[in-house]
Order: sequence, then structure tokens, then C-alpha cells
Amino acid sequence: MKKIFQKKKIWFVVLFFSGVAIISWNSVLHQALRGETFVAVAHAEDDEDEYEDENENDDNYSSDTQSPVTSSSTKTTKVKSVPTYKTVLVTKVVTTLDPQFTTDRDGDRIVDGLDPHPSVHEREYFTDVDDDGIADAFDEHSGEDDFAYYEQENDENQNGILDSYELMASR
Repeated sequence: MKKIFQKKKIWFVVLFFSGVAIISWNSVLHQALRGETFVAVAHAEDDEDEYEDENENDDNYSSDTQSPVTSSSTKTTKVKSVPTYKTVLVTKVVTTLDPQFTTDRDGDRIVDGLDPHPSVHEREYFTDVDDDGIADAFDEHSGEDDFAYYEQENDENQNGILDSYELMASR
């Protein structure tokens, strides 16, 4: 059974690569018949018209009288140029900041000038160490249950507000 499977596998691989080779050969042959090449080549045409126009312009400016050509020698002299240096003043800008924008008193990496609570670390508003449901920044009795202080009080009229708070609100 394994031999039959291996033979089928080999035939499949051979047929697959043969098909790929035939398809790629046909595309290459098709390109060759159309005159295309594998690499894109840019062809430039000579501008013969421009060249002829330049020759015609040269003829227009030639002199009417024919004079013998005299040979003259031209002298070229090289002049050594010395670079000139110019002194330019550069302004130096020094920026000074207010101390509140350079210090961080609570260590929360927000400078005091931008910190809404410069004396309290921002983490204190989002953590509750004693698990009493009140953030540490607002916790008056840290380490204790804050609602234990209100167990002594009662709500006589059963409206959901402690009587001591109602008394303070009525004043």
C-alpha cells in the first residue's frame, strides 16, 4: 500500500513541475514572438530634426566674405582664490522655566505646574489598600473600615439617609 502511495506521490510531483515548466515556457515563447524581452529596455530615438536646425542656424551667422583663417593662441591663466572668512554673531537663546514646571513633589512623574493634585500621588485616587470601597486619597480612616463609624447611627424615618446627615442638612 505504501509503495502505491509513494508512486502516486512521485507522479503527482513530476506532473506538477512539468505543468509549471510548460506554462512558463509558453509565456516566455509568447513574449519572444512579440519581441518583448525579459528585462525592460528603454529605447531613445535620435532627434535628427534638432541637429539639422542647429546646422542651419550656424550657416545664418557665418560671414559673407571668406577670409583666411588665422591661428591665434589663447592664454589661460589660473588665479588662486583666497577664501574670505566673515565673523557672524550667533544669538544664544536660554529658556528658563518656572520652578513649578521642573519639580515634582509627590513623585507621580507629573510636574507640579500640570499636576491637578501636586501634593497627592495620582495613584492614591485609584487604589484602596484596606478594601473598604473608598479610594486612599479620600480615606479618612486608613486601615479601618470607614463604614464602621456609622453603624451606631440609625435611620428612624427609613428614607435611606442617616439622621445625623439630615440634621446637618436642615441647619
